Amino acid sequence: MRAFDTDDELRDLLAGMLDGDLDSDARRRLNERLIDDPEAQCLYLDMCETHAALAWEHGLVIADVSPEDATDEDAGSRSPRASDQIRENTRSPGTPSTKFRRTWILAALATVASLVFVLVRPNSGTDGDQPGEAIDTLTYESHAKCADQDRAEGDTIETGVLQLDAGLVRLDFSNGATVTLQGPAEFEVISGDRTRLHSGILTASIPESAIGFEVETPTADVVDLGTAFGVSVVANGETDVCVFEGEVEVSLSGETDPTSAQLVREGTAVRTRPEGSGIESVAYATDRYEDAWPVTSGVLQSTGLIRFVSPGPDFVPGRYEDSEHILVFAERSRVVLSSDIEVSVTEPGRYGPVRRRERRPIAAGQIVRSYLLQFNPVGEFTREEVDGARVIGQITFDRPILGLIGKTSLLAATDEALGHPRGDYQVPRRGIEPSRPEDLPDSGRDFVTLSRDRRSLSLDLSASSAIDQIRVVVAESRTEQDN
Repeated sequence: MRAFDTDDELRDLLAGMLDGDLDSDARRRLNERLIDDPEAQCLYLDMCETHAALAWEHGLVIADVSPEDATDEDAGSRSPRASDQIRENTRSPGTPSTKFRRTWILAALATVASLVFVLVRPNSGTDGDQPGEAIDTLTYESHAKCADQDRAEGDTIETGVLQLDAGLVRLDFSNGATVTLQGPAEFEVISGDRTRLHSGILTASIPESAIGFEVETPTADVVDLGTAFGVSVVANGETDVCVFEGEVEVSLSGETDPTSAQLVREGTAVRTRPEGSGIESVAYATDRYEDAWPVTSGVLQSTGLIRFVSPGPDFVPGRYEDSEHILVFAERSRVVLSSDIEVSVTEPGRYGPVRRRERRPIAAGQIVRSYLLQFNPVGEFTREEVDGARVIGQITFDRPILGLIGKTSLLAATDEALGHPRGDYQVPRRGIEPSRPEDLPDSGRDFVTLSRDRRSLSLDLSASSAIDQIRVVVAESRTEQDN
């Protein structure tokens, strides 16, 4: 028998597995250890060999389980259990030959080995996903701490469980779906369009290419119909579903009757409980998603006096006044430009005055998304009052900024194509007031700086009689990132 330097928890898990005493959480922990640890796998086999030998000596024989019977369904529903593999039997008089005894032990090991293979191999997924195929990519993390292993931006992820102890992690799926997790959270990727949130908070943005994307929880199944939404699962499995845009279909976990699913539309929220018999409506509230949702929508970071406005049908430009913050509104996404659009700024630098020769249009055919940044102090100001209102901040996007629109006429010209569908843009004066080259930062003028990599935007805005607004046009498709 080989000796291994393994921890007590692993031995306890293996002993519990052989005795059939593991709960679902313990089975998951054992599975994670066996997948990545060859030494643990060897210990598993040795303990099974010992168990089989003891079973023989104490009058037990192997039950009718063949390697062919060890299916993925078996592995998903339960771990290999000693009580499932052996049954008590009275030995016939006499002592069996060594060859006969060895045959029984080898048969036991064959059965166990087949179950080991099922237990430790990664999920193969469903709906055509092949083993080893990358389903999603970790595109962003912020102060993330993962329990199972270190994760880095750019890592591809197949099927399996992601245990996030703290921080934020964004996953971009190959079908176009985007999911951001907020720790502590336990999230499982089952296939390219099927996931499970065991606990924690997530926000998701689902394009047409990924309609039908599913998030299961202990008490609910959420099927996307082309939308953006948030899901929150607490320790006992209670689940809240909050729909930011579009609509989703929610049903109770394990419900087989398709007619029982409930349609949940934007601006509404529902809850399911562990012992509940239905889906109950709750107040629409986005507070718990305020950290994760900006990352899902493409805003990776903001500093200074910048605040991302919560999503929902009533949270739109033109209906907000804030004397202390530059507000960020997500407007439209995945817009295919049908014609060139004229913008104020396209090149990195610090602006001041913007002359026509310094800009070029964004060409038709590109796929873009847009945001509106706004500084609109509360109430009406006189000239003396607005001179003291000044805000400074910086915002970083996940893709390159193709252009900035700060002129009133250009904002109005792009409202239909890029503006929020319910935004209130009917204001007499709007835009960013350009400064002169000789102006200092405290001159009461507006300054805009586009970083060299075109992903970050710095704003120094001073209130005036006009509402300060600037539209940011960002590349949507990945192919635009290096252009």
